[in-house]
Amino acid sequence: MFVPKIMKLHKNTTTLVIKPTTKIILNEIQSVLEKINEQSFAQLFSSILDAKNIFVTGQGRSGLVSRTFAMRLTHIGLNAYCVGDATTPNIDKGDLLIACSSSGSTHITCYIAELAKKSFATVAAITSQKNSPLTEYADIVVDLPVQEIRTHNKINGSIQFRSTLFEQACLVYLDGVIHLLVTELRSSEQEMNRRHSNLE
Repeated sequence: MFVPKIMKLHKNTTTLVIKPTTKIILNEIQSVLEKINEQSFAQLFSSILDAKNIFVTGQGRSGLVSRTFAMRLTHIGLNAYCVGDATTPNIDKGDLLIACSSSGSTHITCYIAELAKKSFATVAAITSQKNSPLTEYADIVVDLPVQEIRTHNKINGSIQFRSTLFEQACLVYLDGVIHLLVTELRSSEQEMNRRHSNLE
């Protein structure tokens, strides 16, 4: 079990320090991203470029990560929508759904993927469980191989709560995708700023 280091600030006072913990978290994220499959990235990248519309979905914090990705896609000039928003159009053939779920078994995410598949859209699953119910509907599977949280009986795995590491790795992975899309599409900073919301 990870025990945070303690630093003496005063002879009668102790406090926790943050740097050792953040270093471990960064190392955890790096250990996940070092294992990602380049072929699945190439498939996802091509599907994004080919899609008429891109839809994203996920629940909880995975949903927040997916929404961040949709915002960035919009900034670089692609048609991106968050499933569940009032202005989200119907999904159809030629469209792409990107579904983020650590467990790959979240009921609503799997249901949305199934609906997208029935509408002949391409489905990409980003998950830590490559043999999960979600991947049964997926044309593309991006596997982020996150180890389960450490316990008293298990010394390997993340020090963080539940699916936190997946969400962090997913955010960094998708930010990497955005960076490469910007390069591929030759999107300028000026163009992206022009598309940024000004109702803030």
